[in-house]
Amino acid sequence: MTSTDIRPRTDSPSARAARKNRLLTWITLSIAAVICVAIGVGAYAMNNSWWTEESPVAAADQQLPDGQSRFDQAGQDYFNRQGRATVDLASGTAATELGLPVAGTTAIDTLVPLALDIRPSGEDITFGGVSHFDITTGQDGITGVAVEPASSSVWSAISTELRARASAWGWSDADLATFGDQVGAAARDEGVASTVSLPAVASGGLTITAAVNVTDGGSLQLVYTLTR
Repeated sequence: MTSTDIRPRTDSPSARAARKNRLLTWITLSIAAVICVAIGVGAYAMNNSWWTEESPVAAADQQLPDGQSRFDQAGQDYFNRQGRATVDLASGTAATELGLPVAGTTAIDTLVPLALDIRPSGEDITFGGVSHFDITTGQDGITGVAVEPASSSVWSAISTELRARASAWGWSDADLATFGDQVGAAARDEGVASTVSLPAVASGGLTITAAVNVTDGGSLQLVYTLTR
């Protein structure tokens, strides 16, 4: 019996290259199609989102009817969109109604610098260009707010900021002069971190303090603390 070897057909190099190119083209087109679908779905969702509305109305989980901000995710989304947040230190609203813990400190980092309104028993206190603030709660109520204003890192801006608020809050020229000398001395003390504070003052039913934190490298950070 005569045996005959049957060898499998071998594609030429050009045929293999063509098949590989067709496969790569198919994969590329498939990926592009998936990306296009994802973009389309995202665009549709955004077009139907309150983020794109010119004047969105706050939902119950974003803001209280009296304008107090909530500080869970929905509330933060809303005040970041609006560019303004409100903390009421006089209303006695339960912390849990505002998306805050019964007790503790909640750090808020904003998506963009925004206006922060603090409501005491009198006229609102507004800080502009705020990117970070802390809310302290206790016994299911807000007990204080610590604010880093926009002018928090350069002494000339800090000095201007403090002088603008001094007459309303009760700091004297002598207080500010002494404070400036102390901050300067702390900044020159390289390698040592410290905090320099102005005397606490009472205004609008609140106790207000201003402090400059000086890092060991001499950087400055102004922080206002308002407590009831």
